[in-house]
Amino acid sequence: MTDFSIALIKSEFRVDSRTLAPFLDQRHRTILELLDKYPKDFEELNPLTVETEKGVALPQGGFAKPSRYYMLTEDQCYLLLTYSKNTDEARKRKIKLVKAFRDARTQLVKRDIARIEGKQVRHLETDAIRDLVNYARTNGSKNADMYYMTITKMTNVALNIDAGQRDSLETRKLDEIKMAETMVKIAISDGLNAGLGYKEIYKLCKYRVSSIAQVLLG
Repeated sequence: MTDFSIALIKSEFRVDSRTLAPFLDQRHRTILELLDKYPKDFEELNPLTVETEKGVALPQGGFAKPSRYYMLTEDQCYLLLTYSKNTDEARKRKIKLVKAFRDARTQLVKRDIARIEGKQVRHLETDAIRDLVNYARTNGSKNADMYYMTITKMTNVALNIDAGQRDSLETRKLDEIKMAETMVKIAISDGLNAGLGYKEIYKLCKYRVSSIAQVLLG
């Protein structure tokens, strides 16, 4: 039984009809014919979203005919299954489909929880960086405010995260950020308590984040 993939598009789970076809043990053309035959049935649940993909380049020049496919919602997938014969194999596939959507929702909830927890840790880290900024200013730094950006960039680089990517990360990566930012908070606190210079405190932050990144990323 071929697996299918579930995509999160604008806060809604959808399945590419091309990946759903082999899961249903059908040709994609058969599914397109069914959707084209009963569009009103499916649109009673959600608007049908049709997409096209550019055809492959041909050896003689030009491109093959574009392929058409649907991005089906969860309810539309269930309706599609009801139009298939209710054999033993079909029932197994229906169960697997239900479980796949259930697992996708569970992972989304876990990711949202991790994001909320991560924001709480981020606030604590930001408070610690503010203490470092004030400390650096007191000790003659003219660019102390740069630590907010510098430490964030350092953490992203250590964890292989691109700038602006944090809001779309999976739960595992959000947990890694949370641990790294906790290390920053602790390092700053330890450095201040030890009376280190502000540059040495930054080096301590970088060292601890790099150390935990080596463990997390293997």
